[in-house]
Amino acid sequence: MRRIVVVGGTGFFGAAAVERLRADGLQPVVASKHSKADLQLDVNSRASVKSALRPFDVVLDAAGPFQARTTALLEAALETGFDVVDLSDSLEYAEKIEGLRLRIEAAGIRVLTSCSSVSAISAAAVHLSGLPKPVRLAVCLSPASRFSASHATALSLLNSVGVPIRVFRDGRLARVLGWRETRTIAMPLPTGRMRGHLCSSTDALLLPRIWPSLRRIDFYVDGGPPPVAWALSLACRFAWGRGLVKTTLPAGLAVARLIGSKTGCLAFEIEDADRRVWTLALVSSRKGYVTAVIPAALAAGAIARGRFPQQGLIPPDRHVDPAALLDELIRLGVDVVTTRHGARPSSAS
Repeated sequence: MRRIVVVGGTGFFGAAAVERLRADGLQPVVASKHSKADLQLDVNSRASVKSALRPFDVVLDAAGPFQARTTALLEAALETGFDVVDLSDSLEYAEKIEGLRLRIEAAGIRVLTSCSSVSAISAAAVHLSGLPKPVRLAVCLSPASRFSASHATALSLLNSVGVPIRVFRDGRLARVLGWRETRTIAMPLPTGRMRGHLCSSTDALLLPRIWPSLRRIDFYVDGGPPPVAWALSLACRFAWGRGLVKTTLPAGLAVARLIGSKTGCLAFEIEDADRRVWTLALVSSRKGYVTAVIPAALAAGAIARGRFPQQGLIPPDRHVDPAALLDELIRLGVDVVTTRHGARPSSAS
């Protein structure tokens, strides 16, 4: 059995990953810059990483926000010889890793980037749709902010609010202003209707390489409870509003944890050229945020047990088996709702 090290393991999603690995009978090592961790390291320092990690370790990287990360951990992996499974949601970070593809393959290590809600579950949803040539994917996230509001998740979200982002439109990456484009989405109960705002996503880079037929990919996120949504609206439209949100971030997080939703919902719409549409919604009022870490926990466990033969930079459709992923989510109390119909849904407004 290989050693699993959860980097960022004292943070919100890192701790959730540690919990899931332990529930699966594994004994992960918790790594962080903080003294309360089992192992101390700084992910942005190659020397720090190399001194802490060993050849053949399996590193589950939850040290967000990835928008601010260097490739120090990956450089150390190439030199030391350990595998990396990360929870990245950053398109820019995915591009940095793509730039290391040839070195990753030559080193014979495994790197699974965006092994999370985005893009591992997105890829699983496209597979489960049964549509061999999808042309459109829309991902809609209504987070359980009562539980998941944290400094790292807030900073990640702010990287899409009121600033130019890249999205996949007409078969290519295009620049738009983040958060301005909205769509009203009917989510399963108890979430109901939500107003999603367009954000950046690694899906825009990673999924068209698997399904070249894709022409459009959108990722919408709910703004949260009214006070938080109002503040984000100001941040989107005014430079002073963005500064205000950053200054009052601790207060905003406290509001989200106090009155935010207890239910998380992650929904996918997949459409093909014949206007056939398939939807998948994952809904949970009991620790729904664990959905984000399940793909990485499953993949890290499989690698540690010698059950993951592929090497190199692994595309997200090969991170986890879609059926096994759904089985695990259902076992953990996540409700799975699917719909198949032939009418094209209303376009974004």
